Amino acid sequence: MLKTNHDCGGVVLVKDKESFLKDSKSFNEAMTKLTTHLNTNFYTLYREWHYKDIEPRIFAEEMLDCGKNGDDKRWEAPLDYKIHIMHDKMGYIEVAADSVRHHKELIVDTQYNEMPFDLGNRLDFLPEKPKDFDIMLDMARKLAYFTDYVRVDLYYVNNKIYVGELTFTNAGGADTFNPNEWDKKLGELWQPNPCKQYEACANNLLSCSKSL
Repeated sequence: MLKTNHDCGGVVLVKDKESFLKDSKSFNEAMTKLTTHLNTNFYTLYREWHYKDIEPRIFAEEMLDCGKNGDDKRWEAPLDYKIHIMHDKMGYIEVAADSVRHHKELIVDTQYNEMPFDLGNRLDFLPEKPKDFDIMLDMARKLAYFTDYVRVDLYYVNNKIYVGELTFTNAGGADTFNPNEWDKKLGELWQPNPCKQYEACANNLLSCSKSL
């Protein structure tokens, strides 16, 4: 799998490296796509500040084993558990299916119960709860501890937990909640991280990481 390190959607699936390199049409299409993403800056487009000074790069990583019965040709994107955290408060979890092509999701709480709102691309079933769901939540809390807000994306494949990415401005702040009252309810959870307000925390990280 080829990815860009600084934006959204800069992904090329390479199911067989040898075939990919021999197929000049597919290879050139992939390079065109990645080049377009390399020349994209989310700070310039959307003023998402944390993208401003990232040096664009392409990196390769092993594709997670999500083929049906080990069949790579039938590979499917793994479920993506997008955990939204406001410092130490768990907001909501998107259980997203087929996030590479046709993103759909259901929103659940920390007990894996469906919540009464959606983001417009509703999944028509609730996938089985991961066996290590509580561990996933704990990991997300620890990764989010020093932030005001972050979305922690995790995968659960073959009983293993993988960190996909950390997103600090989910959907560029443009997600639409249905019903829209949930926009305000969740926004009220977002408070300044107290750890960022005191110089002592910056000088002594241990004072802010007792629970890690």
